[in-house]
Amino acid sequence: MSPKALNSASWLTVKQMMNTNFKLLHLGDTLRTVVSYYQECKLNTLPVVDEKEKLIGVFPKKRLYKALLDGAGLDDPCTPYVVYNPIFVSSELTYDEVSLAVRVTRSKVDYVVVVDHHGKVVGLIGTHEYLRESMNVIIKSSAILESLFNANYEAVIIVDNKGYVLRFNPAAEVMFNPRLPNLKGKHIREVLPEIKVFDKRVLGAKHVIGSLRVIVNQIPIFEDNIYIGTVITIVDKSDVEQMAHELEMIKDMHTTMDGVINSTSDGVLVSDKACKVKYVNKRACELFNKTAQDIVCKPISLILNNQGAEVSLKTGMPELTECVIESKKCIISHIPIKKALDNHYVITGVVSTIYLDDNKVTEEVASKLLSLKQQVNYYRSELEKKGGESTFKEIISRNAEFNNMKNEAYRIARSCSTVLLTGESGVGKDMFARAIHSSSPRSKYPFIKVNCAAIPETLLESELFGYAPGSFTGASKKGKPGYFEQAHKGTIFLDEIGDMPLSIQVKLLQVLQDKRFMRVGGTSTQTVDVRIIAATNKDLREAINAGNFREDLFYRLNVIEFHLPPLRERYEDIVPLANKFIEKYNQILGSRLTGINREACTALERHSWPGNIRELENAIERAANYVWEGQIGVEHLPLHLLHTDTKPLEPSNYRSALSDVDKNIIIGALQKTKGNKSAAARMLNLSRSAFYDKLSKYGIN
Repeated sequence: MSPKALNSASWLTVKQMMNTNFKLLHLGDTLRTVVSYYQECKLNTLPVVDEKEKLIGVFPKKRLYKALLDGAGLDDPCTPYVVYNPIFVSSELTYDEVSLAVRVTRSKVDYVVVVDHHGKVVGLIGTHEYLRESMNVIIKSSAILESLFNANYEAVIIVDNKGYVLRFNPAAEVMFNPRLPNLKGKHIREVLPEIKVFDKRVLGAKHVIGSLRVIVNQIPIFEDNIYIGTVITIVDKSDVEQMAHELEMIKDMHTTMDGVINSTSDGVLVSDKACKVKYVNKRACELFNKTAQDIVCKPISLILNNQGAEVSLKTGMPELTECVIESKKCIISHIPIKKALDNHYVITGVVSTIYLDDNKVTEEVASKLLSLKQQVNYYRSELEKKGGESTFKEIISRNAEFNNMKNEAYRIARSCSTVLLTGESGVGKDMFARAIHSSSPRSKYPFIKVNCAAIPETLLESELFGYAPGSFTGASKKGKPGYFEQAHKGTIFLDEIGDMPLSIQVKLLQVLQDKRFMRVGGTSTQTVDVRIIAATNKDLREAINAGNFREDLFYRLNVIEFHLPPLRERYEDIVPLANKFIEKYNQILGSRLTGINREACTALERHSWPGNIRELENAIERAANYVWEGQIGVEHLPLHLLHTDTKPLEPSNYRSALSDVDKNIIIGALQKTKGNKSAAARMLNLSRSAFYDKLSKYGIN
């Protein structure tokens, strides 16, 4: 039986009883139509509606007989014989109300019209439907009562008004076996002579039946105020005493726990699986300035104004959250309650403990835990972002030239051509390489970074290309794949390529040309599909002239080159990058930095940043460890940032100052383009003739 079928509200309504197989009559329909509808629906009454489908009357079969007796023909309208203003019932009426409606209307019409809350006809109900559904109600009710009777823990015996046994349940059979065989129909005195049957209520009577101590209850059964029998329930007294003993133990335990929890100086709330508060101690009531009645049964998230308990309940892990209660800063720990069940644990609730910040030890412990949690969250988010498509968006810049470079890098990311990244140490070549990889079709495959300067020359070849089994002393018997094999279908980032030994450069050149290589000690070539991104902070052309770098390898690497400018040439990016690092270390350290004050911004902008972005990040990390909340001031910055030697411009007059600025801009453009005058002119949006005029004016060669 479905849950809906066990709901009395669902099987005691008109909607369940009514007949929905009917036709609607309209004023003006002929008697012939009436007859055809009677035959089709097999009904004795039809509803009559107006043009808006609203009920206005009924047409019972006896009105059809009257029309025929009056001499009306089958093609005459039914209108004169309609019964107007009929009694109708709502589809939401209950069983008792329907029985009343049927009794009231039985003498007038065979069927009662059923309408919904809009007044629209939805069915008909008559005696047949009423009796059929009444029988269903009785059958379902009987099934439920039978289940209750058999499932009762107490022994139940039903006798008639003369004391003869009518029914007994399985519990009675177990309790008094073998007294009960063939009990049905016998007098109660023959089987249980210790029990005297009364025609009144008797509760808690104590008896000894055989050697069994029992408690007997008797409930008389009356019908129309006439006594017709008694229900006798019998409980084993030892069971009751055991339950009472266990209940007393639980009460003692509750009293003890209540005393322990109320003795603590911290607020404690216990919530259940539905995250509703089931217990609150006195200290918590004092903190919230509420009574226990105001807190118990309320959602704990509403009381604490955070989701820590819900998270702990869902994950099964302790949680630590912050909140402000009555203007007091608090740390709240949420510990899940675990119950052992069939070799595993189920979470049955959460204990939330509120620690005030007036306890120094508590504050230190909570601060460290919170910091660790913030670090875990940060590194988790960083791992999730690794390889994501939005990495270029993480590279912050307001510099127009650098943003153009980002756009170009994004466009070439989809190709498989080799990329060379140049620039000073700390300008972000690593992040730029990762951005290219994550924006490429290879983003689903590995990104392998190799620092060519950090690996000894004797190991670099085997690290890059792997080695065959037993190729040298100490080698693994299974051999080892190198970085190129690990990066198959992905990207390998060769950082500090300018420090790669010449002996390895030859093998790298082979990989670039043929996409093949041989493991150290191997006898067969390996094929690899990999994109190479190389980076260096050295001038490779000078290295070629000095004989430290192969010229043919340089041209193979330098298919697409990006020269990342130093931070001192990205003046407008210093403060935005600093704010980005503040957000980063707020997450890692759990600090609450809100920004940088004006004096500190000025100090950052005046510094030349020889260490570039890496130096800036270190400065902000240092400040975050000292400040923790509020704004970073100059006093929190490294001392060397405050002693930058600056030579302010001292122009003789306004015109010469403008000339000096113009000249410096042109020199800067030539430096960035490595002396390429056409490129410098395009960078400054000047025509070639105008650019050469300025070179001549300022004597720039």
